[in-house]
Amino acid sequence: MNGTLSDACGVLLATLLGVPLVLLPGYALGTITGVLAFRTLPPGQRALCASLLGIALLPALDALLIQAAGVPVAALANAGLGLAALRPALRDLRSPLDRPALALGVLWLGIVTYALIDIDTGTVLHQPLTIIDLVKHAALTRAIVEHGLPPVDPFFARPERAGYYYFFYTLTALVDWAGGWLVDGRTAFASLAVWTGIALLGLLDRLLAATGLARDIAPRLLRRAVLVLLPAGGLDILLVFSNRAGTGFWIPVPEWLNEQVVNWPTSLVWVPHHVAAALAGWLGLLVLAQRADGATPDRRAEAAAIATAGLAFAACAGLSIWVCLGAVAAAGIWLALLGFERRWRDVARLAAAGFVGAVLAAPYLVGILANRADTGGTIRFAIRRFGPLEQIYDGPGLDLLRLILLPMNYYVALGVFAGGALLFWHVVPRREAHAREASRLLTICAAAGLLLGGFLRSAILNNDLGARVVLLAQVSALVWTAVALTRTSPGPRLRLSGSLGALLVLGYASTLYGFVGMRAYPAAEHPQFAILNGRPDIDRSLRAAYSWAGTHLPVDLVLQASPLPHRVFDFGLYGTQPVAVADREARLFGATPEAVAARLAAVSPIFDATLPAAEVRRRAAEAGIGALVVTAADAAWREPTSWIWRTRAAYADPLVRILRVEDLDD
Repeated sequence: MNGTLSDACGVLLATLLGVPLVLLPGYALGTITGVLAFRTLPPGQRALCASLLGIALLPALDALLIQAAGVPVAALANAGLGLAALRPALRDLRSPLDRPALALGVLWLGIVTYALIDIDTGTVLHQPLTIIDLVKHAALTRAIVEHGLPPVDPFFARPERAGYYYFFYTLTALVDWAGGWLVDGRTAFASLAVWTGIALLGLLDRLLAATGLARDIAPRLLRRAVLVLLPAGGLDILLVFSNRAGTGFWIPVPEWLNEQVVNWPTSLVWVPHHVAAALAGWLGLLVLAQRADGATPDRRAEAAAIATAGLAFAACAGLSIWVCLGAVAAAGIWLALLGFERRWRDVARLAAAGFVGAVLAAPYLVGILANRADTGGTIRFAIRRFGPLEQIYDGPGLDLLRLILLPMNYYVALGVFAGGALLFWHVVPRREAHAREASRLLTICAAAGLLLGGFLRSAILNNDLGARVVLLAQVSALVWTAVALTRTSPGPRLRLSGSLGALLVLGYASTLYGFVGMRAYPAAEHPQFAILNGRPDIDRSLRAAYSWAGTHLPVDLVLQASPLPHRVFDFGLYGTQPVAVADREARLFGATPEAVAARLAAVSPIFDATLPAAEVRRRAAEAGIGALVVTAADAAWREPTSWIWRTRAAYADPLVRILRVEDLDD
């Protein structure tokens, strides 16, 4: 089957599998706990809330189930939980069909599909820019399906397990397993990106209701404001034009020109696990805030709120450790304020939920510490980098300038949401803005996210801490901007002031540019992206070769392609077998840099030089490799007398050969 058609069908099927594996279990959890007024919500809002509960709570439960009993048991447990909620869900379907909502859902599915699938022309394979991260998502999903939890390291074969935040991939693994040969790690991941986007709408709906800031605003106008704002990015498009003028290149990812604050659509297709962590952290805090605002104590509701919040906090830790740091900071600030106000019942409730979350997350946290070689010094103090400043100055006092320009930095990164937040605080009195605990949490989470993102950075590969912890603040800014827009719009129609309208247009341009860049990046000819899809004909052959290997070679056989390129993708995107060493960034999941360097030094010459077959076999055997994947791009391929041509191939086409190490001739 054509790769594009196969991928599109896989995404559609995987998304439909999210109904019994994510949505219906979310219905069940909402019905059981009754949190967020779930039982009394109108059908449409209840479906959104069920998506939120499924995405924010199930990862923690499924992680424990998979670790104890395996993926099939966890999938059946989710389906069984969903079956219990089938009747009320079907009852909700009897309400009139919301055609605009359905159209938006189909549009969102199309956007995710566009961003994540391959374009197969029949002769070449055009891969999206998102494979930079998609290789990790697909490989980790595959590792969980095949080996359970904690996952094996999909980038570096070693006895220790991967030290990574893997909770999101419990859901992708369930979908992958349930979909059989029709779904793989890539399409399962795409489906969860779709459901995380729906869950984001669920959080915003419940948050706007809980804060009371929009109680006098027509619901239709408020929904319109949220949907108008969600696609907008920051002012990155201005940095793109500036960079183009200075370098002569169009950079395909506009957020890379500054310390990242990524718009919602881009975050959802690149890193939905971080978005899901923000949803889980916010859900835990919101459930407790609603109990704090409750007029009458209710022991059953108290217990349900503590259990739900604790489960959400545990899920947050396993979905993204970086976002979790922000949630912990926000909870700490809130706890201190409640203690200062002598609200001991609320203090006890928050502390109890935190304890439950720590207990549930303990097996995962212990695994992280045990399976990573770089747990020391992973976070350090650093003032947030400001791209425009770094381009023109790199001398003494740079940190002082970064500090002075930090507000401008965030304004450029947030764009219309920075303007909307300022407008909110201009039109809404502080007493009203903090009238409820949920509305006070908007300020607390914004402060926690911006402060941690402004003064701390992670030191593992990229600054994921600085880029992801601000998601908590982005939720606050989105809510404030939606409220400000609706309050300043006369009558039933949404109106934007001149400056806010200009920021919104620039935000749309930034987001649209990024999505165009996901496909048009080869035309930019930017040297930083030359490693991607450089030989689309070989990538198409590799996809077919890895598909063959998945059905004809043992699942535990180590299958090694050349690790010489700075980044290697096809093994993780399409393969099912493990790899000895992926590439130079194989330490992502916790392997030591020294071990990665040593294995690269041992394995690379196999593909880069014409070694004798005996030497190739020795090196491969020492690295535990069972079969080699050789392509027309490898130096050894071009030597007619090479071992490649003297060995019987297990699989061969004009551009790719798979050779068993045991078949290598002397």
